[in-house]
Amino acid sequence: MKKLSIILGLLLLCISLKAANRISGKVTDESTNQGIEYANVSLMAQDSTFITGVATDSNGNFLLKEVKDGDYILYISCIGYDNSYLSIRNLKANLQLGELPLSANSVLLEGVTVTASPVTKKIDRQIILPTEMQTKAASNGLTLLRNLQLSRIIINPINNSISAPGGDNVQLRINGIEVTQAEVIAIRPADVVRIEYIDNPGARYGNVAAVLNYIVKRRESGGNVSADLSNGVSPKTGYGENNLSAKYNFNKSEISTTAYWGRRDLKWTRENYESFRFPEAFQENKEIGEPTKIKYDALNLNLNYSYQDNDKQLLNIALRNNYNDTPHSMSDRFSTLHEGETVYSISDLSSSKVIIPSLDIYYQRNLKNKQTIYADVVASYLDSKNDRTFVQKMQNDDDTDICSNTKGRKYSVIGEGIYEKQFDGGKFTGGVKHTQAHLQNTYSGNVDDKVTMNTAETYLFAEYQSKIKDLSYTVGIGAMRTYNSQDEASTEKYIFKPTLSLSYSINGQWFFRYNGYVSGYAPSLSDLNDISQAMDKYQIRKGNPSLKSVTFVANTLTASWQSKYISVELFGRYSYDNKPMMESTYYEDGHFIRTTENHKGFHRINLETTIQLRPFKEYIALKITPFLNRYVSYGNTYTHTHTNAGLRGNFMAMYKNWVLMAEMNTSNHVLWGETLTKEEKLHTIMAGYNTEKWSISAGMLNPFTKKYEQEIDNLSKLAPYRQLAYSTNLSPMFMVNVSFSLDFGKSRNSHGRRINNADVDTGILSGNK
Repeated sequence: MKKLSIILGLLLLCISLKAANRISGKVTDESTNQGIEYANVSLMAQDSTFITGVATDSNGNFLLKEVKDGDYILYISCIGYDNSYLSIRNLKANLQLGELPLSANSVLLEGVTVTASPVTKKIDRQIILPTEMQTKAASNGLTLLRNLQLSRIIINPINNSISAPGGDNVQLRINGIEVTQAEVIAIRPADVVRIEYIDNPGARYGNVAAVLNYIVKRRESGGNVSADLSNGVSPKTGYGENNLSAKYNFNKSEISTTAYWGRRDLKWTRENYESFRFPEAFQENKEIGEPTKIKYDALNLNLNYSYQDNDKQLLNIALRNNYNDTPHSMSDRFSTLHEGETVYSISDLSSSKVIIPSLDIYYQRNLKNKQTIYADVVASYLDSKNDRTFVQKMQNDDDTDICSNTKGRKYSVIGEGIYEKQFDGGKFTGGVKHTQAHLQNTYSGNVDDKVTMNTAETYLFAEYQSKIKDLSYTVGIGAMRTYNSQDEASTEKYIFKPTLSLSYSINGQWFFRYNGYVSGYAPSLSDLNDISQAMDKYQIRKGNPSLKSVTFVANTLTASWQSKYISVELFGRYSYDNKPMMESTYYEDGHFIRTTENHKGFHRINLETTIQLRPFKEYIALKITPFLNRYVSYGNTYTHTHTNAGLRGNFMAMYKNWVLMAEMNTSNHVLWGETLTKEEKLHTIMAGYNTEKWSISAGMLNPFTKKYEQEIDNLSKLAPYRQLAYSTNLSPMFMVNVSFSLDFGKSRNSHGRRINNADVDTGILSGNK
């Protein structure tokens, strides 16, 4: 019996060893013999079915674990190099391939495509290779992103904005260059090599929630002309999201331009329910609105020139102009106000125009010994004009008129420099960023005043990334200085910003990551204005030049598991803001004053579970994300708590060039200070057909509801309110999207710039409700 046990044990050991082959190697640059980081290494069966994949480390090394005996194709791709493949026959033992050089002359893999979406998880990012079907079913870079169904990435179907849960900012990049939404829409899906989803941004990226970096091919001659046009069909719905782009390549240069035109011409209805606790009286107001026109046109233009000398250097010059004309704002309303038995008519109308030209000069230089330097300088000018007229009147009674006109001018310069050095066992990154701005706002109407401000912010950081066996880590340190001056008053604050990230992967299926950091943010320029603006006959909004920058601490924990048909990700985040800038309401001289102050603290907990199902290969994909938000707001004179549970869901069906998409979001709630914002509920159904040169799709927004609604509740003891804003023009709304892309010339791969900056803060304090 003992001998039989030994024989069975040896047999099981042999079977186990048989299925545990490893394939390793190093991907290098043929001309420099240096390792290539983030090259995609995919192992496929002979019929091109994707089996597993990894990205090379900072030295170009890769390791594929637990590969069964058999015949395979090893497919290697990387931006800046032609694709390459290697046929592996009769694998029966560990295989060390040595150095695998890539060059412009390497053999292309004809007819080999990725047929299952491979995701490689790193300490700070996920590297996604779009499949052939996901690419064919996409008409631009945005729809390709929607097809990938990334966790904690929300794409608004109305304005195509990309955000994280809670509305946190997601930064968009192409080949490392920070770009606009219009430039992402201009991407041809077939040109996308991979997408780097940096869901754990370190000290380098500041306070953004995530970074999406599209790695795309660049042409060496010819060019491309493309358009993506989305418009509402109903004559009652003035809705449009339209994008045009063109680029031309010659030798080492590229000239490109993009144009975005967004338009809205709708009607919204507003309802306000307000309570006022005067020292000796209590009053309740009910304001019922009429459908009121909302209209704006946004036109953004970008002209870009870039020069790239192989992999040695890159010069990029961009001239941008953003123009926004809003003759009828979102806050406009005609309404009837009931103050007990007294009835008033309300007219509250606002308009604005903003023009922001900017010049962005970027330079990147690759040095010897795996060193790179980046420099970026952006000069901006902001010209803004805001007008508001508020009239409250009753028959045979005096009117309450509020008139405000604001003209603003702002000059700003943003400079940033980064140094990067790769070592055999890790990577060091360090840099400095400085922002200097001069602001001048002139107020007229009921208030005549002039505000002049000077602001500055300096940020230095250093970060080192490495690994110990299967444990990867990143350690960073940073410091930020903020400075604001207005008239003879000034404020200054220093914030220490350490970061720590740890990640551990097991067998390519289990992945665990912790990230903790300390950061900070400065007051908005509008809140710093030493000015007061009347909101109505009872309320005044007041700026606060004494506001101080805020320090906050955040901790996130992620655990995920993935297999061929299902993947699950658990995400938890806790953050604390120390002395946050939140609202305060107090009574003074017959009016309720609404202002912003530094308060005690703010806690938030965000929990999510993302479940992705792929029951029929990639023909059908379902993503379900239940979430829970918990907020605790500690003000100087108040404490508020709120818990919100909800669900996000996304369904994709793809077959050849056809795609069917349905998604739904329950209302996400955000508490800040004393204001609870209940975001809109959305559900969408879209169907489309895509070819390489054109696509057409149609769908409905909110087909199962009669109105598109947003709600804001204020929890103040002195002057609480509830605001409702809704529109029947957007629910339901029938939309049609048409796009085309015309190419000419050859193509080549290229690297891109890594940094980009912009300034769009006008700094105007508004009295709008």
